[in-house]
Amino acid sequence: MRAGHIEAFRKEYGGKVLVLDGGDTWQGTFVSNKSRGAAVTEMMNISGYDAQALGNHDFDWGQEVLKERAAQAKFPFLAANVVEESSGKVFSGAKPYVVKSVGSVKVAVLGLGYPGTPAISKAANVRGLRFLPGPETAAQYIPALRKEADLVVVLSHLGLGDDEKLAASVEGIDVIVGGHSHTEIRNTKRVGNTLIVQAGSKAKFLGRLELVYDKEARKITRYTTSDEMLSVVSGKIAPDAQVAALVTKYAKEAQAIMDRPLGETLVDLEQGYAGEFPLGNLIVDAMRSVDAGYGKVADIAMHNNAGVRSSISKGPITYGQLYKVLPFDNVLTAMDLTGAQIRIILEKAVAGRPGNMLVSGMTYTFDQSQPEGARIKVALVGGKPLDPKRVYRVMTIDYLAGGGDGQVEFKNGSNLTYGDPTVDVVAEYIQRHSPVSPKVEGRIVGR
Repeated sequence: MRAGHIEAFRKEYGGKVLVLDGGDTWQGTFVSNKSRGAAVTEMMNISGYDAQALGNHDFDWGQEVLKERAAQAKFPFLAANVVEESSGKVFSGAKPYVVKSVGSVKVAVLGLGYPGTPAISKAANVRGLRFLPGPETAAQYIPALRKEADLVVVLSHLGLGDDEKLAASVEGIDVIVGGHSHTEIRNTKRVGNTLIVQAGSKAKFLGRLELVYDKEARKITRYTTSDEMLSVVSGKIAPDAQVAALVTKYAKEAQAIMDRPLGETLVDLEQGYAGEFPLGNLIVDAMRSVDAGYGKVADIAMHNNAGVRSSISKGPITYGQLYKVLPFDNVLTAMDLTGAQIRIILEKAVAGRPGNMLVSGMTYTFDQSQPEGARIKVALVGGKPLDPKRVYRVMTIDYLAGGGDGQVEFKNGSNLTYGDPTVDVVAEYIQRHSPVSPKVEGRIVGR
């Protein structure tokens, strides 16, 4: 449907259209993940995209895969603030900006990636790269772009809050097309002379911003202020035939795997943003049930809440449903950590959202009103107090093992062993224990 809407816009505006994507473009569906983003990039080529910012999840399969997608794409990936440490040059899989002619108007599009990417990505995927602050980078490029083009657009993966700060601190930006925060902006925001738009997430909407530009006055004289969010699945337009054929091709290849039955749940398994929840307990229990090296199971299993991305309703469970819950292709990673290191990890987990670390084999109680380093009040492993000097075997995922979510203490673990993909381990656990009915057990208690 998206491609059909884009083509309709081109006809409506006589081709005077720019199609931009704010990043995190490929991750989250089985079809896209199975092809490492190639299926989505092929769709974007057919749809005639003009540019894409690089989001943090666009690095999830590493730099070489990202370069493969850049070679495949018929449009540029933009990330002026992602530079190679060795040379200081923009990452070789991207460009800093592109200048496009839209009718008689020249539009410069500057790309900005998410500066916090190293803290939430696997270390190996961003090794050798620096992610610079957005405002600092934009300020370097904007003066020259204003001379080269009539309009300056920033294609941003900073998130709405930082987009607003960027607009307030850097002059000369006409429009910011944003991403990362998944914000559905139905009415254009204006900060100073800068317009800010963002079209939500998961390809549910297509953002539509109409601009009228006066070349003599060199300014935007009119723009849409409301109802810019177009539902992609509104049914008001026929899908593009090429894209429809592409979807059918990939869907057939994936369907047999996605429809594979795993078992049944007797309760709704809801996604949980913070703290303990039944689906999270099921996941970490499955992780702790397998060999963690040396022929033993782990003392503790740990998985971040943010890595659980969907829910499963009461009833039959298929592999496809579970894949939506765990879409990031993480693999189990076991390591040795001392009790003191585990406490550091738990302190980090309660520093922001209340309890962003699911656990099996242990419980913890926290108080967010306390100062940093004193928020974990009680931590028990197997019913006994966490011993700061004892070495525990901990099962986690490679994302956290590499310091993801800012959990850098995992990187100090020793005797690492790697296992199967997390989603497959949980799938086998469900098959063995079906029907499942996990519940909240008081593993995480806080205020």
